[in-house]
Amino acid sequence: MHLHLLVPGLIWPSIHARGFAHTLTLPALSRLLGVGRHRAEPAETPEQTWARFFNTDTATLADAPLRRWGEADALRVDTPLLCADPSHLHFAGSHLLLTDAGELAITRDEADALLDALNAEFADIGRFEAPTPDRWYLHPTHPPTAQLSRLSATTGRPIVHYLPSNGDALVWQRTMNEIQVVLHNHPINRTREAAGQRAINSVWFWGAGSLPASLTPPAQHIAASSPLVRGMARAAGREPTRPATFADLPAGDALVELPDAYHASLYLDLDPWQAAVLDLEQRWFAPALAALKAGTVKTLTLTIPDERGGRQITLSKRHLWCFWRKPQSLETFTLANYS
Repeated sequence: MHLHLLVPGLIWPSIHARGFAHTLTLPALSRLLGVGRHRAEPAETPEQTWARFFNTDTATLADAPLRRWGEADALRVDTPLLCADPSHLHFAGSHLLLTDAGELAITRDEADALLDALNAEFADIGRFEAPTPDRWYLHPTHPPTAQLSRLSATTGRPIVHYLPSNGDALVWQRTMNEIQVVLHNHPINRTREAAGQRAINSVWFWGAGSLPASLTPPAQHIAASSPLVRGMARAAGREPTRPATFADLPAGDALVELPDAYHASLYLDLDPWQAAVLDLEQRWFAPALAALKAGTVKTLTLTIPDERGGRQITLSKRHLWCFWRKPQSLETFTLANYS
């Protein structure tokens, strides 16, 4: 068995931070970081890394129909589609920043009411739908020709740098502004604000396009929880699994998505990030390393996507005998590579 773990968010993103991981007890991860063979990877978002693994062009891949196929109802959409994700825009100083739906705790009733308003007001641009309260889609009347930035590249950053560009960019910028007016005035948001919750005051369009003819599967088994990766697996002819721990993996080579720490890392939210990393140590890193020692795992690879430049660490059982290579803490590894 060859096991490949892809762990976005494992690298703490602030280059000025110190002490973010020095109290964490991570013996298995430290062993992997210390004795494994290291390789630099491109500067990428997790979505771009996954596209590369599926041997497709990250610049032109349509995330929206793939993510839609990966939702719980596994709906395959063969017409153009956009992600139209609910978000909260707010000023921090002079910058307008985006907070994604993962921070908004949107209920099913709220999503339905807001989508009813959008579909009534913007029927000319297409039809909105929401298979989950925090992931929305637009079936467009006229697919955009503009370049649209991925949500993960925009989250927590000044949106001025990520607005639609080229092609019909002005059309989509105007549409976003008009949607913001409708959402701002909706009773749902007045109720949320009265309760001390952030308003759902914008949508972010991204991932436009149609399903690719097919994708190349990167492994025999693909284990993933995020809809985008699950949709990629289905487009590659693999039905994704959703194992909770290493012990739940099916027999055979596997590529596993471990996104638990990613969302907290985007928001520099230290406590949940630390909790997620400790949980990954117990559920994945420690048992995988034990399986490598026992010989049931032949090679163990850890890929860490990062927009400053990713890292890949690979080791086999023989690397464990390299006594001169000492364990390396996650904090030491991060500071050595990113400070």
